[in-house]
Amino acid sequence: MEKKRLSTGILGLDPLIEGGLTEGKSYLITGESGTGKSIFCMQFILKGLTDGEKAVYVAVDERPSDILEEAAALGWDLLKYIEQKSLLILDASPLFSARMGAGGKEKEVDVQKTVGDLASHVRRMGATRVVIDPVGPLILSRDSSARAQEHVRTLVHSLQDNMGTTNLLTSYAVPAIAGAGEGGVEEFLVAGVIILSFVRVQSRLVRTLLVRKMRGTAIDLMEHQFNIVKEKGIVLKPVL
Repeated sequence: MEKKRLSTGILGLDPLIEGGLTEGKSYLITGESGTGKSIFCMQFILKGLTDGEKAVYVAVDERPSDILEEAAALGWDLLKYIEQKSLLILDASPLFSARMGAGGKEKEVDVQKTVGDLASHVRRMGATRVVIDPVGPLILSRDSSARAQEHVRTLVHSLQDNMGTTNLLTSYAVPAIAGAGEGGVEEFLVAGVIILSFVRVQSRLVRTLLVRKMRGTAIDLMEHQFNIVKEKGIVLKPVL
């Protein structure tokens, strides 16, 4: 039986991926700073909320208030969904303040415990969409790239096994997470990889979106230009 597809909420993207993201899978949204990763995540969450779903947004680098402000600047009122108890924005920063052990030695985040805590919030709410923005600090290890890969594996499998939600994970760059260059471990663990980039066209930079991988989906490996538009967010330009 074919799995249900969930709309991304990104104008112009769903038709490129056979209607949306496969329900219950994890996807990586990667790109440089300023390319629109958090906006992509907000749109994905907002689409679910407007369709009557519930969602959890794990803010790793920013405070929940920053997420709300950024959404408001685009004309989106996420606060009303928090008040309706259909959206929960979790502040992950306490995880990292707890990292410093005795003698100032940095401890790793316990990935399984973190996902377990997240899963309890998800079950209590009945959430169907989850964002972890960005995922890098949860899984990067000072020990070795092999350890970082192990953390990615643990994270993706734990999300899959414990939650049944459709998940977006953001990263600054795919190689930085994998510790193994292009085609690292996350490439075959997540169900899809979407890359947001800046490309120079004549004298200006334009934003582009590339669906590099989408499991079980026929995709065209082509960069699509997009704009960020107030009240609409990311809007893909039609291919001429």
